[in-house]
Amino acid sequence: MAKASIDPGKDWFVVRTNVKCEDKAANNLRIAGFDVYYPRQRYERKHKRTNCITVHERPLMLRYLFVGLRTIDPPFGFVRNCEGVESILGVNGRPMRIPYAIIERIFDEEVNLKFDDTREARIARKEEARTRKETVAMKFRKGLRVTITDGPFASSLGEVSSVTSRGELEILIEIFGREVSAQLQAGQVELVGRTAA
Repeated sequence: MAKASIDPGKDWFVVRTNVKCEDKAANNLRIAGFDVYYPRQRYERKHKRTNCITVHERPLMLRYLFVGLRTIDPPFGFVRNCEGVESILGVNGRPMRIPYAIIERIFDEEVNLKFDDTREARIARKEEARTRKETVAMKFRKGLRVTITDGPFASSLGEVSSVTSRGELEILIEIFGREVSAQLQAGQVELVGRTAA
C-alpha cells in the first residue's frame, strides 16, 4: 500500500467530524489546502450468495482525523469552517497539539497492516500462511504436546507428528501402553498449556 508520509514540520491536531462525515471532512480539508491524515482500517466481507470476499475500508477512529497546520498562526477558524468538521479537540477552548511521534506511529502501524482484518494482513503479521497446510504447520510444530478436545480420543494427550498435505494433524496418542497415530483437524486439538487459535 503506497501512502504519502506525515510532514514532521507541521503541528498536528485532532479534528472531530460530524457523524459519518470522516470522508467529507478529509476531502474538504484537503481542498482547503491543509495536510490531512485520515487513518483507516481494511476488513473483509463475504457475500452470502456468491461467497466472494471483498475488501472494504472504515475509519480507524470513528469521527476523528488529524490535520497538520503551519506552526505560526494556525488557521483554526478555516479548519472549523470546512464542511464535515465539528471541532478541533483541545483543553479549555485551546486546540491541543499531538506529538508528531504519535501520529507517525499510527501511520506506520497502518502502513504495516497492523489494524487491518484481511487475509493479506494476517499473512503479513504471520498469523496465517498462504495455504491451509502452512497455517496449521505454523501453529502446530512437530513435537508439540496437545490435548484432544473432540472425537473418540477426547481428553487424551498427544504429540504432533506431522501435518498432512490436506492440512490435517498427524497425532501420536498413547493408548494401552503403545503409541497410535490419528489424523485430526486443527480444531479438534489444543496446545497443552494454552488454547490454540
